[in-house]
This record gives sequence, structure tokens and C-alpha cells, in this order.
Amino acid sequence: MINLINILMQIIAYVFLITGIFFVLSTAVAMIRFPDLYTRLHAGSKCLMAGSISVLMGCLVLEGINLNSLKLIVIIIFLLVTNSVAIHVIASFANNHKIKSKTITKNDIED
Repeated sequence: MINLINILMQIIAYVFLITGIFFVLSTAVAMIRFPDLYTRLHAGSKCLMAGSISVLMGCLVLEGINLNSLKLIVIIIFLLVTNSVAIHVIASFANNHKIKSKTITKNDIED
């Protein structure tokens, strides 16, 4: 029974890790592909947050219940608080300095 629980915990942890890696890689692709600052900020805030929390949750499941898991929970809470605030500050700075977003025209779609 104990062995079955360990296998189940490893499967759950690997699902979290693979999901997190997918979101982090999609963030990297979005940073290259998206045309302007605002869409890149969106990808950087949403996908990177989902990816990093998924990876940390996978590490949390693999680690078990001890002091290291408490540290991982503190890191997750820190990411939840600071990432949204940082992205908001960057976006409001860009808006205050009149940085325009790129509009997609029909010619851009046909190319």
C-alpha cells in the first residue's frame, strides 16, 4: 500500500512538472512571437506564473511534508504577490509614457 502511494505521488508530481515546463516554454515562444509590450506582458504574467507554480507544486509533492515544503509554499505565495504587482507597474509605466500597442492590420495577416 505504501508503494502504491509513492507511485501515485510521483505520477502527480511529474504531471505538475510537465505542465509547468509546457507553460514556461510557451512563455518563451510568446516572448518571441508577440508583437508588442502589452501582449508580451500578458504572456509573461499569466503563463510564467502558471508554469512556475506548477513546477514548484511538483517539487512540493516530490519533497513531502517537511521544512523544505514550507519554503516552497512561501516561494509560491511570494510569486503570487510580486508577479502581479510587478507586471502592473510595468504596464502603467508604459501607459504613462504613451507606449502604443501595435495594431494588426489586414496586410500583417496576409504576410
